[in-house]
Amino acid sequence: MKTSARNSFTGKVTAIRSGNILAEVEVATPTGLKVVSVITHDSLASLGISEGSLVTATVKAPWVILVKEDMKLKTSARNKYCGKIVKVNEGQISAEVIVELPDGTKICSLVTDESVKALDMKVGDDICALFKAFSVILNVE
Repeated sequence: MKTSARNSFTGKVTAIRSGNILAEVEVATPTGLKVVSVITHDSLASLGISEGSLVTATVKAPWVILVKEDMKLKTSARNKYCGKIVKVNEGQISAEVIVELPDGTKICSLVTDESVKALDMKVGDDICALFKAFSVILNVE
């Protein structure tokens, strides 16, 4: 499987919670990260996803929100991972910011150059990467 999404988390489905239209799917990576996705029941069925299925959860970099001073922020994002900035590649309009989590997983976020300046983002800074469960795309082989 090839994709243009910069962030990818491969793991096993550990839980599925069903609603009337949508299903919430929890994926656990080998390092213990839990990624939550919300998909339709039709997608769940057509992909053949069940507990124990091996899937890859992908998230495009522009959908990742970066937050400093996490303790003061309440958010609806189900997926929240805190780590350190290991790379800031500034352009003329946008910047690529790479966050490394304690387990070595790297998450890429694309933000505006103005956001990098406003949050004073630098390599070594503590930061949290967040994305909504609706932003997680599930893939099966």
